[in-house]
Amino acid sequence: MTSSAKQNSGLPPLLVTESQDQFASLCGELEQEIQPKGVIERTYVHDIASLICESQRLRCYKTVIVNNSRLAALRRILEQLLCHPDTDVPYDDEQAPEDIARSWFDNKKTRTGVAKLLRRFQMDERAIEAEAFRLCSEDVERLDRMVTASEFRRDKALRCIAEYRQILSKQLQQAADRILDNDDVPRLVAMGKRSD
Repeated sequence: MTSSAKQNSGLPPLLVTESQDQFASLCGELEQEIQPKGVIERTYVHDIASLICESQRLRCYKTVIVNNSRLAALRRILEQLLCHPDTDVPYDDEQAPEDIARSWFDNKKTRTGVAKLLRRFQMDERAIEAEAFRLCSEDVERLDRMVTASEFRRDKALRCIAEYRQILSKQLQQAADRILDNDDVPRLVAMGKRSD
């Protein structure tokens, strides 16, 4: 990242868990590819880097939200399966699905027992993930809309750079044409034809 870009970029819009070095590297790669000219284009590049980080962050949140819902998902599945008449695992305690679900995360014997129960009903761990997704699908859908909006803003910023360059190029061409069309502009005369 150039020193002028560092001065104009301000603080990166990062959370405490995100890397300033990675953001600076992204800005540097974007600058290398786009080669911004002036503060306006550098500002667009910084905005684009921020929007890329935002999109990546939101995509990561979707996975985290689904993973965070696994306990509730497993508990709901166990509630259904343990009450099923074909289940030979009797349980009277209302807390049993909760206890089994919590134990599943760190107890190999419980994992094996749950896997066996799931197989009996033609399921596997993907059933837990699917239920977790179902439980948080509204949140995931909201994040998808946010990702789409962020990517739309990123693409708009990229188009703005192109439009800005096109407008600037046209303005420079018009200014050059006005100068050349002006009769008051001294004409360059070849040295051999100059009269003394």
